[in-house]
Amino acid sequence: MPGKHHDLVNQTKKYKAELYEFFLDLKKWRSFRSRYRLDWQKIRFDEAGQAEVPKQRGIYAFTTELSAAKLPAHGYIMYVGITGDESEAANLYKRYGQYLAHQRKEDGRPAVSFMLQNWAGDLFFNFVPLPNKAVNLARIESSFINALVPPINKRDIEGVLRAAKAATF
Repeated sequence: MPGKHHDLVNQTKKYKAELYEFFLDLKKWRSFRSRYRLDWQKIRFDEAGQAEVPKQRGIYAFTTELSAAKLPAHGYIMYVGITGDESEAANLYKRYGQYLAHQRKEDGRPAVSFMLQNWAGDLFFNFVPLPNKAVNLARIESSFINALVPPINKRDIEGVLRAAKAATF
C-alpha cells in the first residue's frame, strides 16, 4: 500500500518532467534596439504555412503558444535565427522548409528537434523579411538573442551569459 505522499511524489515527478525555464532580464529586454523596423509576421508552423513565407532573407523566431480561445493570449520565444546573411540562396522560405524536413525526419540539432517534436501543433514561425543586404542580420540576431536568451539557442549567446547559463543547475 502506497504511503500518504505517493501521489505527491508522482505529481512532483510529472511536474519536474514538464518544467521548462525561461530567462527574463527586463533590463536587457528594455534596452534592445534595432536600427531597422522589425514588422513581425506570424504563422502556425505546419506544412500549409510555408506558402505564406517569403523567399527573402531575414530574421525569424519560433514561439510556442496555446490557442487564445482557451487562455489569454501569451507565448514564449523558444528560438531565434537568421537566414540569407552569408548565402544568396538562403531565404526564409527555404529555412522554413528545412525545419519541416527536420520535424518529419526527427533529425537535426537535438534541442531544435526536441522543440519541433514536443510543441508540434503549438509552434508558430514569426519572421521579418529584411531584403536589404546592407542590413547586418547577424548583429540583429545577436542583440535579440542576448536580450531574450531563448531556451533553444545554445551557441549564439554572448560568452558571459553562455558560461553563466551552462553553470546553472
